[in-house]
Amino acid sequence: MTRFFQPSNLAKFAVRFIQILIVFPLAVLISFYLPPISFIDYELNFLLCIMLAATASIVITKISAKLIVFLFFAILVVIGFNSTFDKYSMDNLTADYNAMLVNMTSNPHRVSYFKPIKGTYFQERRVKSAMQPTHPEVRSFAVENSTRYFHDEYYRKYGKIVRYFSLFKHIRLNWKYVNDPLGLDYYSPPTESIGLLAGDCDDYSILMASSIMAIGGEARIIITSGHMYTEVKVGKAEDLDKISYAVRTLFPDEISGGKIHFHETNGDLWINFDYTAGYPGGPFLEPELYSVITFNK
Repeated sequence: MTRFFQPSNLAKFAVRFIQILIVFPLAVLISFYLPPISFIDYELNFLLCIMLAATASIVITKISAKLIVFLFFAILVVIGFNSTFDKYSMDNLTADYNAMLVNMTSNPHRVSYFKPIKGTYFQERRVKSAMQPTHPEVRSFAVENSTRYFHDEYYRKYGKIVRYFSLFKHIRLNWKYVNDPLGLDYYSPPTESIGLLAGDCDDYSILMASSIMAIGGEARIIITSGHMYTEVKVGKAEDLDKISYAVRTLFPDEISGGKIHFHETNGDLWINFDYTAGYPGGPFLEPELYSVITFNK
């Protein structure tokens, strides 16, 4: 027992402990920056990230024990700095580790025991990198189809939400569901989707959000355990009756006797533009949220 508490043995133990501990953040970072290998499934891609992180930790320790300690404290300093300025904190890192387990599987329902997580950093990066609200082609598509349906009298009566509803109607009516390539979670950029009007739920959501933003609207993307959809800001919470009336007026056959489903965030009213419902504010396919990805105005 006394030999263990000798300074040299304690130092070795601390180095080994750090060597193991550092695998966790390294695996998260590697999973983001290393493109998935197409011929192996996502579970093995995740395992590969863990193995690479563990190997890197061992190699760095072999080179110099001081180097692994320095790297560990450097990561703590960076996380502490980012947490202070509301950037990428330890909570984000922990959430992203869970998100990596959830998202790097071919069937997210298989890991449904994870608690819902909101606003994960790496999910934001993936979705935001696919967004193109200022691209000329997307802007042209959005302008053209925001005026395709509903007379100008509706615009004068209900305002800009009529343009959003026209976009929803055009994209949803013409969208054809097509699965991603086998073993790959592919995010189609809007410039590709507007020519095809086909893809899966994430392609649809990215196109819808980009189009809404291209004509001055505010959109966000919601990720659930096995689905993705767009929500659009349509006013304040007190405008619910007005928005509900507008939806019932413009989508009378689709809504029939249905309800308007919405989320309220800081007094703002957001309704879903999901293709699984025939009208804006349709029923939520999966009410439980994993991520809420917002964009700058």
